Amino acid sequence: MNPSNEKNKKLWMVVIGIVGLIALSNQALTEKDPENTYPKRIKRALRLFFNPAENMLEEHLIGKGIDCDDPADLYLEAASATVVVKTDDGFGAGVFIGPELIVTAKHVVDGRNVSAILPKLNNEDLAEPGRSLAIDQIVRIDGLDLAFIKTRGRYPNWLLLQTGVLEDSELMVVGHPNGKYYSLQKGRIKKKGRMERTPYVYFKDNEVFFGNSGGTLINCQGRLVGVVSMMSDYSNSLRKEGIGINARTIAERAKARGLKLPADIKRAETSPSLG
Repeated sequence: MNPSNEKNKKLWMVVIGIVGLIALSNQALTEKDPENTYPKRIKRALRLFFNPAENMLEEHLIGKGIDCDDPADLYLEAASATVVVKTDDGFGAGVFIGPELIVTAKHVVDGRNVSAILPKLNNEDLAEPGRSLAIDQIVRIDGLDLAFIKTRGRYPNWLLLQTGVLEDSELMVVGHPNGKYYSLQKGRIKKKGRMERTPYVYFKDNEVFFGNSGGTLINCQGRLVGVVSMMSDYSNSLRKEGIGINARTIAERAKARGLKLPADIKRAETSPSLG
């Protein structure tokens, strides 16, 4: 055999092997960390190359742009009320809906040794997990992917529940990809009428991935529309949709369990923070 042909054959074998390894690695990311698959990394890099980010928030924005006015302010409002929830088996997110009450997805608190971590706002761009807070009680709701965490102490930042008629369908989704920084995604409610007939809120234009469960679904008016539960039909791009527990159901189940919700008034800015 021609030495040149033999060399080319070996080179192609190496290339095919590298491509195969990349494909296997990408398949693993699709299951464990779908927002960081290689095609999406390339797409994000191209987006930032042609439209350079003005701040860290824009740099870490996942997917499409946010349609709400002042998305940076909304992000900080949502992130300041969103916590990381950890167990021995994994982690997710939760949202303060009162000075001593967090709502989350039940599967997030199914593990042992549940702990919660407050947000740390280092600057005006991006929040990250900060210090731990003390937990008094966990209330799990039967038949729904819903749970409440009562804290030992008061926290000054929470979101009011959107239990009435929605003005529009636009959402922002805030969670914790891999337990790191607070992410921001666009969301849009599908078939708002189903929220009145079921405990759920269905949404699209984003992807629910590891660490987002229990995260914040906030509308453009700064109200909590629901908390993230799961994504259905993830492998089918045409049929996949996010599923959350809607705010009406959260309010009803909280009151049924005797959990106090704040009145529909502006949050007290003088509330003492958790120690």
